[in-house]
Amino acid sequence: MRNFLLCEFRNRSKWLFIMLFPLLWQSILADNSNSPSIIFQREITGTVTSASDNMPLGGVTVIVKGTQNGTVTDFDGNYSISVSDPDAVLMFSFVGFKTKEIPVNGQNVINVDLVEDLGQLDEVVVIGYGEQKRSNIPGAVSEIPAEELEQNPAPNLTSSLVGQTAGIIATQRSGSPGNDYSNIYIRGIGTTGDASPIFVIDGIVRGYRDFEQLNANEIESLSVLKDAASAAVFGVRGGNGVILVTTKRGKEGVMQINFTSNLGVQQRTNEPDYLNSYEYAQLYNEALINEGKDPIYTEQDLNKYLNHTNPDTHPDVNWFDVLKNTALLREYSLSASGGSEKVQYATSLSFLDQNGIVPSNNFKRYNFRSNIDADVTETTRLSFDLSGRDDRTNNVAAQELFRWLSSKRPNEVPIKWSNGTYSGGAAYLALPENGYRNRAIMAFKSRVQILQELPINGLTLKGIASYDKTFTDHKNFLFPQIPSYSRNSDGTFTEDPKGKTELYQDHNDYQSITLEAHLNYDHEFGKSNVSALLLYTQTEEKWKFMSAYRDQFTLAIDELDFGGAANRTNSGYSGRSARRGVVGRLNYTFDDKYIIEGSFRADASEQFAPGKRWGFFPSGSLGYVISKESFLKDSEVIDFLKLRGSYGVLGNDRIGGARFLYLQSFYQSGNAVFGDGNVQPAIVEGNLANPNVTWETVKKLNIGLDANFWDKKLSLTFDYFYDKRTDILGRRNLTVPSLLGIGLPVENLSRIDNKGFEAVIGHQNYIGDDFNYSVSANLTYARNKIVFIDEPETSNPRIRQTGRPLYGQYGYIALGLFQTQEEIDNAAEQVGNIAPGDIQYADLNNDGVIDDLDRTYIGTSNTPEIIFGLNGSFSYKNFQLSYLFQGATNVNQYYSAEAYWPFFLGTSPAFRHNLDRWTPTNRDASEPRVLIDANSNQAASSFWLKDASYVRLKNMELAYNIPVDSFQSKFIQGARIYVNGNNIYTWTKIKGYDPENGDGRGWTYPQMKIWNVGLNLKF
Repeated sequence: MRNFLLCEFRNRSKWLFIMLFPLLWQSILADNSNSPSIIFQREITGTVTSASDNMPLGGVTVIVKGTQNGTVTDFDGNYSISVSDPDAVLMFSFVGFKTKEIPVNGQNVINVDLVEDLGQLDEVVVIGYGEQKRSNIPGAVSEIPAEELEQNPAPNLTSSLVGQTAGIIATQRSGSPGNDYSNIYIRGIGTTGDASPIFVIDGIVRGYRDFEQLNANEIESLSVLKDAASAAVFGVRGGNGVILVTTKRGKEGVMQINFTSNLGVQQRTNEPDYLNSYEYAQLYNEALINEGKDPIYTEQDLNKYLNHTNPDTHPDVNWFDVLKNTALLREYSLSASGGSEKVQYATSLSFLDQNGIVPSNNFKRYNFRSNIDADVTETTRLSFDLSGRDDRTNNVAAQELFRWLSSKRPNEVPIKWSNGTYSGGAAYLALPENGYRNRAIMAFKSRVQILQELPINGLTLKGIASYDKTFTDHKNFLFPQIPSYSRNSDGTFTEDPKGKTELYQDHNDYQSITLEAHLNYDHEFGKSNVSALLLYTQTEEKWKFMSAYRDQFTLAIDELDFGGAANRTNSGYSGRSARRGVVGRLNYTFDDKYIIEGSFRADASEQFAPGKRWGFFPSGSLGYVISKESFLKDSEVIDFLKLRGSYGVLGNDRIGGARFLYLQSFYQSGNAVFGDGNVQPAIVEGNLANPNVTWETVKKLNIGLDANFWDKKLSLTFDYFYDKRTDILGRRNLTVPSLLGIGLPVENLSRIDNKGFEAVIGHQNYIGDDFNYSVSANLTYARNKIVFIDEPETSNPRIRQTGRPLYGQYGYIALGLFQTQEEIDNAAEQVGNIAPGDIQYADLNNDGVIDDLDRTYIGTSNTPEIIFGLNGSFSYKNFQLSYLFQGATNVNQYYSAEAYWPFFLGTSPAFRHNLDRWTPTNRDASEPRVLIDANSNQAASSFWLKDASYVRLKNMELAYNIPVDSFQSKFIQGARIYVNGNNIYTWTKIKGYDPENGDGRGWTYPQMKIWNVGLNLKF
C-alpha cells in the first residue's frame, strides 16, 4: 500500500507538471516575444534597506519593468540582475513598503532605501466579499500572519490558531491522526446548537474539514470577523463569526520556487500514572479491609507481583505499553509562483504523512492548488482556481481501544503468555492483523472569476462560479487473524473463540455549486471616499449516501460478497438544499477621519416554510480616527487612535442536520406482518412539525479602540462585545409530559446572552543594526448566560440553569474529608455508609439530610471562558527565535470513573495519586479512603471537579537563514533551516491528562507534542 501511494503521488505530480507546463511556457514565450533584441548588456548590483532603520531587506522583488526578468534580494538585502536595455527601469517591491522605480541610466550599482507604507494603517485587510484599508474598517476584524501559521508544525490548521489573536477560543480534544482538530469558537459559545464559525476560502463558504486540512504554506492571509459590521454580509450563517482565508496568488516577476521539508517526532503530552501490580494489590487489600472484608492477595501473591517470578499467574502490565512511545510526522511542500504582466500563477503541491501511537494508525494527505490570473483585455481579468485534497486515515478495528486500555487492571492477564501467544486482554484490540477502520476523503474545489471594469470610474462587475465535489468512504473490517488464548488452571492454554467477523462500508457523494454576481464601486471625491457593494449569491448542495453491512466472514477477504447473507443490510438516501441571498454594503470615509458603514443581507433558505424563508440582517457601524484631529496630528506620542462601534443582527440556521422541520416527518423503522405472514417494512411517524420554525437571531453590539504609540513601537486594540441570541432551537421535553406519545416539535425556544472583552497589546523595536524584537499579548474573555431554556419547575432552585452559564456543572459541594466519627455524628446524614476518610457534603437547605435538594451549580464547563496568548520573536543577524505561550482559565473538567477513581466497578486500575489517600496516619490526604464499592465518595460533587486552567509553551522555533553567498549559485535565492516544537510544555494542575482533554473518563486519544526539524529552500 505504501509503495502504491508513493507511485500514485509521483504519477499525479507528473501529470500536474504536464498540464501546467504549456501554460507556463506560453507565458514565457509571450514575454520573450516582446523583449528587445540584445544590443546592450549590463550587470546591476546593489543592496536594499529599510529607510527607517537602515536594516537590510531580504526577499525584495527586483524586476526590470515591463519584462519577466527579475530576482529577489538575499537575506542581507543584496541583489544582482542583468539588464539588456539602457533605458530599463528597475522596480523594487516588498510587502509593507512602497514600491520604488529607479531608471538604470548607466549605473552599475543601485542601492535602494524602501519607505514603509504606513505599516498596518494602510494595510489592506480581507473582509467579507472584499478588501478595505485597515484604517477604514469600523468593525472588529483581526488577522493571523501567514508566517506564524507556517512556524507551527501541527498537522491540523485549527491547532495553529489559538493564542495567535484575540477572539478565538479553541480546545483540542484529541491527538488522533486525521482527527486532531480543535473545536473553534469565536468569542465563546452562545447557543445550544452549532456554535462553530463558518469558513470562507477564497470567497466561497466551505466546510470545517476543508479549512482544517489546508496546508499553511497555501495561505496568504487569514482574517477573523467577529462583530455585526464585519460578518453581517454573511447573514443567516454569520451569527457565530467568520474565518476568512485567502490563498496565495501569483505576482508579476520571475518564477519563485519554494521547497519545504519537515520531519517531526510526536509524543504524548501527558499520560496517566498507573500503579503497578504490587502497589495495586496492596491498595486493593486495604480497600477490602476498609469495607470490613478479608484481603484477597496473600503475602506470597505480593512477592510474586514484586519479583515477577510468574508473569502468567501474577502479571504486571501497563496496558499503555502496547502503544508506541513516539510516532513520526513528515511533510513536504513544493510551490511555484510568478508570471508576466498579463498572466500570473501560483501552484503548490504538498504531502503529509502522520503516524499515530496506535499500531497501524496513519494519516496521509495530498494537497494540490493552482491559482491563475490573466488579463484578458485591458479592462477584463479572469481568475481560475483549482484545488484538490486526498486524505486517508487508517486505524485498528477496535473503536473504543482507549476505553479498554484505561479500564483494565494491571494484574488481570499479561499482554502475552509465557509461550508467546496473546491473551484476550485490551492489548489484543491493538493488533492491526485483527482488522481495520479506514476512511478516504477526496475533495475537488474549483472557482472561476471574471472581473470587468465598467466605463464609470471606480465601478466594476464581478462574476464568480464555484463547483465543489467531495467523496467520503468508510470501510471497517473486523476479522481476527491472530488467535488469543486463555490459561487453564493446570498451566495449559486454550484458544479463545475468534469472535464476530463483519464488514461495513459506506459512500457519501457531496457537491456544491455557488454562483455570485458582484457590483463594486470605489471612488474618491476630494476628501471623501465611497465604496459600495451589491451582491447576489445562490448555493445549491446535493448529497447521496449508501451503506452496506455483512457479517459471518469465513475468509480474510474484505469484500462484501464474501460475507454471510443472513444478516446483510443496506441503506441509502439522498437530498438537496438551496440558499439564496442579496448583500449590500456602503462605506463612506471623510478626510480619513470619519467612517460610516451600513450593510445588510437578505437570505432565503428552503429549510423553512414558505413565507418564513426570507430573513433580513442589517448592521451599522461608525469609526472616528481621533489622531487625524489637529490637536493630535503632530503628536510625538500618539501615531494613530481610532474609536469604532457597531450594532447589527445576524442569524444561525445550522440546526443539527435536521431538515424541513415545518413538515411532518416519517421514518422507515422495523417491519410489519400482514395477512398470510407477508413481512413489509414499517413506516413510523416522527416528531411533530412546526410550521413557524425559523433560524436563530443574534443581536450584536461591539465597541472598540485601536491605537499606535511612539512611532508604532506600541500598539493597542480593545473591544467590548455583547451578543443577545434568541430563537435558539429546542424541544419542551422537560416540561411537557411524555404521555403525549409522540416526539415534540422543534421550537425557536431558548435565549442566551454572551458578553465579554478582548485586548491586544504589542511592542516592537530595533536595537542597533543587527537585533530586532517584537512581542504581543492577547486576551479574550467571553461569558454566556442562559436567559431562558426549557427546564421543569423544581423544589431545588439551585440546579436551575436559567441565569447561569451554558453547560455548567452541577453536584454536591464537598467540604473535605471526615476526620473522626464525632464529625460524622454531628453532620447532616450523608450519602451511603460513612466512615472517617469519606467526603463530607454541604447541607445547603439545612434539613439534616444530604439528598437531591442539596445539589447546586459547582463550576463552569470544560470550554474556557478566558483564553490568552503571548507571542514574540527575536532576530539577530541570520538567527531568528520565535515563541508562543498560550493558556486558558475559568475552565473545569470533571474527572471520574476509569480516569480517576481506583477500582472503578471493581475491575479498573488505580493511580499514583490514589496513594495519597486518607488513613488514620495520613489525615491531610488529597484523596478519600480507598473502597471497592465507593458509591458515597463517587457521588457527583465539587471534589472531582478539577481546575483545568493551564499555561502552555505552544510553539517555539529557532531558525538560521543561511547566507546564499555561501552556495556560490544564483539559482538558490534563500535557504533556511529550523527546529521547532508544538505543545512543548504545559503547566497545569491536571494529573495524567492533557488539560484540553474533554473526556472525563479518559477514553480519548491523547494529545501530542511535536519536535520538528525543517528546511526551506527558495529558488
